Amino acid sequence: MSELEKAMVAIIDAFHQYSGKEGDKHKLKKAELKELINNELPHFLGV
Repeated sequence: MSELEKAMVAIIDAFHQYSGKEGDKHKLKKAELKELINNELPHFLGV
């Protein structure tokens, strides 16, 4: 598996870890997205 494929799998896994907590497992609600960004990308937005 290429590095890009590994990265995509990691992104999809993180998405599924947070999606569906409040409904549809294929969509992120605003609160789920906020939690994902705060937990998985703490330096991305300078949070």
